[in-house]
Amino acid sequence: MQEQEKDVIFFMALAVFGSVLASSLATYLQLIVVLPLTLAVFLLLILTIFLYKMKVIHCSEKLENLAMIIVLISFIISFIYLFRPA
Repeated sequence: MQEQEKDVIFFMALAVFGSVLASSLATYLQLIVVLPLTLAVFLLLILTIFLYKMKVIHCSEKLENLAMIIVLISFIISFIYLFRPA
């Protein structure tokens, strides 16, 4: 892995850690509203650390492609549902 990619992944991990910290403080104040966001960001923190430590970039690229396909299918289905004839 190139040095620049390591730096980017390290800064991503720092940003995700900051998100976990901020969302944990918000969860303390409003538990039901912010708890799902905190759990999702914590999952992203774990995945980002795996990317940095275990060098599983190829797996993350496959997951990224899968996520893009799911989002595309979701957009198509939502537009079909939104603009269907009455």
